Amino acid sequence: MSSIGLAPSRPIALEIAHGRTLADLVPAFLKWFQFVCRRSDNTVRAYADDFKAFLGFCAAAKLERPEQVTFRHIEFYLGWLQKERGVKPQSANRHLHALRSLYSYLVREEIVTTNPAADCFMLPTRKKLPGYLTVPEQEKCLAALAEDRPFLGRRDYALVATGLFTGLRCAELAALELAHVNLEAGRLRVVNGKGSKDRELLVVPRLAAILREYLAEIRPALVGRPLIRVPAAVPFVFVNAHPRGSHRLRRAGQALHGRSIWHLIHRAVVPVIGRPVHPHMLRHSFASRLRENGAGLQVIQEALGHANINTTTMYAHLTTNRRRQELARLLE
Repeated sequence: MSSIGLAPSRPIALEIAHGRTLADLVPAFLKWFQFVCRRSDNTVRAYADDFKAFLGFCAAAKLERPEQVTFRHIEFYLGWLQKERGVKPQSANRHLHALRSLYSYLVREEIVTTNPAADCFMLPTRKKLPGYLTVPEQEKCLAALAEDRPFLGRRDYALVATGLFTGLRCAELAALELAHVNLEAGRLRVVNGKGSKDRELLVVPRLAAILREYLAEIRPALVGRPLIRVPAAVPFVFVNAHPRGSHRLRRAGQALHGRSIWHLIHRAVVPVIGRPVHPHMLRHSFASRLRENGAGLQVIQEALGHANINTTTMYAHLTTNRRRQELARLLE
C-alpha cells in the first residue's frame, strides 16, 4: 500500500476533509473513493501511487492548496511525467483520470469551485492489439503443466486452466472462493468483480475435470502440509501453500497475492511458450478463443464483464485476420 494513508487506524469514519492542503485532502478522498464508491483495492492503490507523484510535483512547484492548481499546471504535470519519468501516454491518462476524480470530489465537498482537470484533454494513444496465446500455444501450455506432478505444479495447472477457460482477471482468480464454484452445475460465480459487479460463467467439462481433481486431491494436501498451520476454514480456491515465514506477500492459507500469480505465470508458462506472458494474457487468450470460434462481441462482453462494449471491440481484429486468411486461400 502506498505511504499515503488508506486504511484508517480507527473504525472507518468517512471524514469530510477539513484540511485545506492537497496533502491533507488526498487521504480523505481515497477513503471516500474506497468505502463509498466501493472501488477495488488495486484501483485505490494505483490512484494513491499517482497522487504521490502529483503531490511531489506540486511540492516542487510550491502548490500547496487545491485551488492553486490550474489546468495549465496539470498539462505541464502530464508532460513532466512523460519526459522526466518515462510514463507512456496511456499511463499519463490514468493520472489525469485520477485527478479528475479527486477534483470532482473536492467540488462536491465545496472545497474548490472548479475542476481544472476537466479542462485537460486526454493524450492520444496508439491502440495496440492485445497480446494473447494462440490456441496451439494454449494447448501446448496446458499439456506441459499437466505433466508437472508436484502439488504446487498441480495447483498452478488448475489456476492457468481456469484463467484460459473462464477469462477471469488476476484479482478475480486470487479472490475466487470455494462457495463460488459449482462443478455439478458447471457454473462459476464472480462476486464483487471489477466495478463491484457479479457475473456467472460456464465451467466447461474439461475445466471441471481439472478443478475436480485439484479440489479433491491437491488442495487438501496443500493446506494440510506440515508447518503451514492454515486456518480450519480456508475459503479460497487457489491458496498460498508456502511454509510459514518463507513467503513475504501472503501467509499460508491466504489467497494468492496478485504478484504471486505474476511470478507463477512467469515461472510456469514462459519457459513453455518461449516469450513474455503475463496473467492478463490468459484473459485475452480466452476472449480470442471465443472470437475465433465465432462468438459475437456481446457474448464476449458478458463473459469478460466489460461495462462498455467499446472495450470488447479490441477483439474484432480476430475476425478480420480470419477473413484475410480465407481471402488468401481463395485467391491461391
